[in-house]
Amino acid sequence: MSVPLLATVLLALLSAVAYALAAVVQARLATAPRWWMIISLNGGGALLHVGALAYGSLAVVQPLGALTLVVALPVGAAVAGRRVRAREWRGALTTVAGLVALLIAVGAAVPAQVLGDGQVVLLAAAAGALIVALAGRAYRAVPGTARLPGLRLAAAGGVAFAAS
Repeated sequence: MSVPLLATVLLALLSAVAYALAAVVQARLATAPRWWMIISLNGGGALLHVGALAYGSLAVVQPLGALTLVVALPVGAAVAGRRVRAREWRGALTTVAGLVALLIAVGAAVPAQVLGDGQVVLLAAAAGALIVALAGRAYRAVPGTARLPGLRLAAAGGVAFAAS
């Protein structure tokens, strides 16, 4: 295995662990004033994800990000004080098997084209504006259930993840 591919896999796996920990902490502490921990874990996961992309292709890094689900399973169960069920382990193993098959199919090819500096700035600005519109105070002016704050925050998170 080449050094860049090893760095890609390692950073992508660490990113998945950070995102998994953030998901577990977020589920447990959603009502507690410990948002800084969740933000730090998500931010760390995003930085590790972007770092992995510096060494390898999106075709390798993105599927490894799905391991967040696999990592969150035992961590979430431990935090909740329960054991992971057999069917949950089967689901995790199926996820890993699917990721292995996907990575074998796509290989470790480096992308032929990358975004230019201007395109990166435009993407960051557009993503930032969309995140602010979704997660900022703008949606609070909408009355009642039409606000859908959970859905808007999830969409903002998805935009941030996709842009990174």
